[in-house]
Amino acid sequence: MFSFDFSAPQVQASIISGGCSIISTIIAAITAKLIGQVISNRRKLQEYLDLAIKDIAFLLEVEKLHCERNKEKLEGSQKNKIRLYVRRSGYSFSGKFTPGRVKETKINTNNSLAKK
Repeated sequence: MFSFDFSAPQVQASIISGGCSIISTIIAAITAKLIGQVISNRRKLQEYLDLAIKDIAFLLEVEKLHCERNKEKLEGSQKNKIRLYVRRSGYSFSGKFTPGRVKETKINTNNSLAKK
């Protein structure tokens, strides 16, 4: 049977060295997992942002076509009047995603994704 003298300096040094190796491996694995989660979450957020921008572009196009049809049938597009009613209902429009800005944002997000 084997017998180790744990009071020997060489044995203690080996135990300490082995323990530190295990701890450093665990720390590296945890760090890699956390970094992976951050990257994954960022990609999901970017996908949601891209989807939201596409939805906004769609809704702005719907509004545009609806206003054009109203112009044909009514005396005007009624766009500002409808927006006023919506604001009075408690909603607000930041103006950050106008049709031109949506196009610009699409271009910028596509370019930023291509760089990654």
